[in-house]
Amino acid sequence: MTLRLADVLADPDLSLRLVDGAQTALNRPVRWVAVTELADPRPFLSGGELVLTTGLRQRSARVQREFVARVAEGKAAGLGFGIGLTHNRIPAGTLAEARLHGLPVLEIPYETPFIAVDRFVADRILEEQYGRFADLLDEHDTLAKSLLSGRGLGALIESLHQILGAPAMVLDVYGGVLATAPASAAWPVEQILFAARSAGRREADQPAILPITVEDSVEAYLCCRRPRRSADVLPYAVSLVGLELARRRAELAGKRQLAGQVLEDLVRGVIGGPESERRLAPFGIRAADEHALLVATVAAADGRRLLTAPPLPGATTAVVEDCLIAVLEPGQSARDAALLLHAHLSRHGNPARVGVGGWYAGMTGLRWSYYEAHEAMTRGPGINEREQMSLSGLLLASEDVPLRDLARDVLRPLRDFDAEHGGSLVEMLHAYLDENGSVAAVAERLIVHRNTVRYRLDQIEKLTGRSLTSTADRVQLWLALAATRLDNM
Repeated sequence: MTLRLADVLADPDLSLRLVDGAQTALNRPVRWVAVTELADPRPFLSGGELVLTTGLRQRSARVQREFVARVAEGKAAGLGFGIGLTHNRIPAGTLAEARLHGLPVLEIPYETPFIAVDRFVADRILEEQYGRFADLLDEHDTLAKSLLSGRGLGALIESLHQILGAPAMVLDVYGGVLATAPASAAWPVEQILFAARSAGRREADQPAILPITVEDSVEAYLCCRRPRRSADVLPYAVSLVGLELARRRAELAGKRQLAGQVLEDLVRGVIGGPESERRLAPFGIRAADEHALLVATVAAADGRRLLTAPPLPGATTAVVEDCLIAVLEPGQSARDAALLLHAHLSRHGNPARVGVGGWYAGMTGLRWSYYEAHEAMTRGPGINEREQMSLSGLLLASEDVPLRDLARDVLRPLRDFDAEHGGSLVEMLHAYLDENGSVAAVAERLIVHRNTVRYRLDQIEKLTGRSLTSTADRVQLWLALAATRLDNM
């Protein structure tokens, strides 16, 4: 309980008397005691002090008024005047100026030393602080037990709501509500996210927003509305929420690794349909349902980031090599899930690629949707919808075919030539195949003479040992270029 001026006045051992001041002024909190005989004590006041003086240097009414005015300007809680030393009673100038500023004046009898008042205030303040520390430890213990109760984040936020006496919520960085108490509380989610991301000044009527950091990255926000008590428990609550989110992240990463192993075996044909159904059943993937797959990655693949991407509600996520796979359940929006996934992977500035596969039933359907999504992902940054699957796309998506190794062997003579002579034969080949063998179109695209195009095409044929007029050779060269682009994503 906060120490008030009325509490100091009410102590019988001090024998203080209110000489001047409104009764309401006695509700002012007392932060400390300041004993001074200085003419200007303002440099030593921070507000809330009970200033004690004997008026040693206050001989004239002018000096008395100036002293009181300066004490009031220092936002003191009150003025205690010791009588029987310099003054037998409190000077009229002191009382008049104190009345003008609304500053309570207490008379301290000769028998009461200033140190007794000082000790009384110090003991009460320390007692108050000790009580608050004890209460804070109890609140910390309550929050920790709630988190360890087995009911997780919801129980923690419910306990925090009871301690604060105000609604509380945990909101992830994408606008998803992870926990709220009470359940009926309505929150302006969009406004909260905008305020959190802009790091601007919070309006008085807006909730407090505290960032939750996991591994140096803000993953969520703890929000509460105008705590009526115990607001100093919030930093500990932030730590506990961060601990729970870190635990969830580790659990999710483990599940993704396990699911990734099964999906990788399925896609590569290592296991058949019945075995796939049995091993995918614990992840909630049933062969009778239709599923669509998302395949995502980033320019500089970061396995940790893929493992810790946000969980997609209703979806099973897995990591296969440098790609994050999401198996969507019936009724989910593939577009919305792709947007969420792309937003997370793009948070650190790397161009993210997300491919969207079609909806199919059965284990074979999972493989087909994977191939569609994987092929779509290779088209470039952003979210790419599936296209009709081609044999070449199927080859590029298959990990069993050593296409990338073969591609490097096919293109090695051209790359070595370009590196040694500062040439652009690989670029020329790419343009020639893209323009369906039109020399004129290639010349216009690369801004070179047609004879230059013909000369470089002749060099390509000699170096690779393949004819650009042969359909089979052109297909091999096109696949080599496509596999190289995939390898350099």
